[in-house]
Amino acid sequence: MQVQIITSIQNGLFKRNRNLVLSAIKSFEGKEVVITFDKPKKKRSNSQNAYYFGCLIPIVQNAINTEWGEIWSVEKTHDFLKMQFNFTEKVNEETGEIIKLPKSTTENTTTAQEEYHTQIREFLKEWFGVYAPLPNEDLTLKL
Repeated sequence: MQVQIITSIQNGLFKRNRNLVLSAIKSFEGKEVVITFDKPKKKRSNSQNAYYFGCLIPIVQNAINTEWGEIWSVEKTHDFLKMQFNFTEKVNEETGEIIKLPKSTTENTTTAQEEYHTQIREFLKEWFGVYAPLPNEDLTLKL
C-alpha cells in the first residue's frame, strides 16, 4: 500500500493535512516503511491536454477507423491509450502473473505527459503509418 499526502512543513511540523498524515502513520503500525519527501511536481498543462484531446485522440480515432473499420468514441480511445502507454503493473506474488492498471492522465507531470504523447506518436507511425504533428508544429496543407 502506498499513501501520498500533500502537506507543507514549517518549523518542523506538518502544516496542512496533519490529521491525515497521522492517520496514515497509524495505518502502518508495526510495519517497516520507506518514507520519501519530495516537492510536488507540475501536473500536465492545459495546452498538453488540449493537444492530446484536440489532436492525438482524433488522429488515433481516424487511424482506427481507416485501418480497422471501427468507430471509437473519445472515451474508448482514451481508455485504450492509457492501457497501452500510461499504466502501472501489479504482480501476483504467488503466480507471477502481471496485470496492467491504467493510470489517470490527470496525475501525469508535464514530463510524463510528453513521454505519453511521444509513445502515442510512435504507435501511430508503427501501426498505421500515420504522422502526428508535434505540439505547436506549423503544418501546411497542400490543396
